[in-house]
Amino acid sequence: MASVFRQAARLVVVRPDNRVLLFQYEDDGRTWWAAPGGGLEGDETFEEAAAREALEELSVTDAALTPLWCQTVEFRFRGESIRQVEHFFLMRLSCGETAIVDSAGDAHRREGIVASRWWSLEEIAATSERIFPEDFGERLRGLES
Repeated sequence: MASVFRQAARLVVVRPDNRVLLFQYEDDGRTWWAAPGGGLEGDETFEEAAAREALEELSVTDAALTPLWCQTVEFRFRGESIRQVEHFFLMRLSCGETAIVDSAGDAHRREGIVASRWWSLEEIAATSERIFPEDFGERLRGLES
């Protein structure tokens, strides 16, 4: 079966205390954690999609986004094989700025999101739960301020 090709923007959302927001996804009895984000729509650039996702998923307007890395991944979701090019963007929240996270909302449930959590870098390194990308914790080490 041929893979569906997608392009997606992902947000590495970091609070002033260096906690990182991850969403927990569930599909076909599997669960995993990943950075917020979603697919590009129409002729959007990765940066435009990241800004839209910040607004839609986190209610953050005028997000300051810094490109981090890109990767190509292959996975199964909802019975489809997907080949996805992902661009990751850093979004640091300032003191007093909050991201409104409603992981129980209908839109999130439709996307397979069942929970959200702010993780410390130590918790990411120590967990036995699945986090994608698998080297996420290592990639974050250089982001501590």
